[in-house]
Amino acid sequence: MRAGTRISGAALGVALAGLAAAAAPLAAQKAGLGFGASIGANVPNGKFADGAQTGLVVNGFAGYGTGKFGLRGELFWSRSDLNNAFIKKLGNEVLPSDLPGDVSGNVDLVGAVANLVMPLSQSVIKPYLIGGLGVYHRRVAQDISGTVDEFRSLEDKQTDLGYNGGVGISIGGLGPSLFLEARYVSVGTSPDRTKFVPVVIGFTF
Repeated sequence: MRAGTRISGAALGVALAGLAAAAAPLAAQKAGLGFGASIGANVPNGKFADGAQTGLVVNGFAGYGTGKFGLRGELFWSRSDLNNAFIKKLGNEVLPSDLPGDVSGNVDLVGAVANLVMPLSQSVIKPYLIGGLGVYHRRVAQDISGTVDEFRSLEDKQTDLGYNGGVGISIGGLGPSLFLEARYVSVGTSPDRTKFVPVVIGFTF
């Protein structure tokens, strides 16, 4: 009876240890170096939305997690087509509001960003906050048919600092994880800041 009691106690101890290991924070178990990528829609905001349509956005990143927070370095690319004039002033020349022709062109955005990631829970389904700073290059290529020569085949390039902040949700355990994420980005271009909201789906491993 005593031997049986000892065996039962040992089995119970092993079972409890197994449960404790299974209940350990998944983020802590996944601490270390990781990589990921995402794709989605880039939604223009503010003045940017007056000339650009929702476009494609792609991210690739490497990160390091401690279990309680993570650091992420990422490369960003986006392209949005123009559906209205984006460049409206050249020196003293101002584009008339009643455009004489159709607008064509696009806006390319490329960035290198450093972010801080803060998990809000330690479970398989894990919401998190993300935010950081980066350097962004914006290239605008615009053409308006039938207008004055000064506003035909225009190009504007700017490189400026920007910040971002948003939320996401990660789904996964010890292996690859799927995530959904939305962030607000503001870049210090002139005369107006370039603001947009990338909404993406991606994976980490």
